[in-house]
Amino acid sequence: AIFLHLFSREPFPSSEMSHLPCGEHSDVWSDSITRLLSDKLYEKRKLGALEIEKLVREALRGTSGSHEVQRILDCLCRQYIESQEQTLKKGGLIGLASVAVGLEKEGVGRYLSQLVTPVAGLFKDEDARVRYYACESLFNISKVAGFEIVDHFNAIFEGVCHLYADTDADVKRGVMVLDQLIKDIVTTSPHKFKTKEFVPLLVKMTQAKNPFIRQLVLSWVHVLLKLEELMLDMVQFLPEYLEGIFDMLEEKQSRDIRHNADTCLEALLKGVKASPDNKKLEIISATAGIVVRCCDSNDSCSACRRLTAVCWLNDFVEMK
Repeated sequence: AIFLHLFSREPFPSSEMSHLPCGEHSDVWSDSITRLLSDKLYEKRKLGALEIEKLVREALRGTSGSHEVQRILDCLCRQYIESQEQTLKKGGLIGLASVAVGLEKEGVGRYLSQLVTPVAGLFKDEDARVRYYACESLFNISKVAGFEIVDHFNAIFEGVCHLYADTDADVKRGVMVLDQLIKDIVTTSPHKFKTKEFVPLLVKMTQAKNPFIRQLVLSWVHVLLKLEELMLDMVQFLPEYLEGIFDMLEEKQSRDIRHNADTCLEALLKGVKASPDNKKLEIISATAGIVVRCCDSNDSCSACRRLTAVCWLNDFVEMK
């Protein structure tokens, strides 16, 4: 199998050799794999990852396949992901992705927690190179897992939000590719998406002041509202996050954010109107107070927010 990757080039070239990890790896794989995974050259680490993929495939053909796969995962996490050496972390990231590739779609599901959690944990690493390779690793894992990755959506979304505010250009480019892949997966597998579990995180992220995070949040609201299977769920939980979307109409630095917030609000109002009559009245009752608060502001930058809120109230009256 060809190992997947985000970009064909090595964005952070180096020819130095890292310290080799010490410990249990010799019982799990050969010293040559250890040297390859520990190399500061991306192409060498990729060769090591291909060997890990082969080990996983061989293990699955044996009678103790799950045990051997678990040993590989444990070694990658303890000796590489949890290391203080940046190069070893990068080796662990590409190694975990290679495990997913070796397991293939049929076998990766049972191990997804052990793959996603350590990779997403490195989204906050202090080294931009590690953050970049964490994006690449999770991209590969998600590509293999397909719709099963949606079970881990919240952990991924929170990490993606963090990286959207990153100052490193390569990291931002990488997380945008990852984000688009997750959007594509959710769009093709809306039945797997758990709106109720996502809404508390959505509420939290609507409070973010970073314009890049705001744009990301609005883009996801827009995607979810376009899916017929999820639109009614999103409208049902509207009272919890509506004010956060209205607040984005006051964004002073980005006209795009104001425009996208307005677009989302239009779609949400259409969703309210399309709801069954009993649900519609429940939603209006639960959100009317929020909309009234959005009408009450003396800030000169709140004109759009006030006008939109008044329009909502007018539509509420007509719907009742």
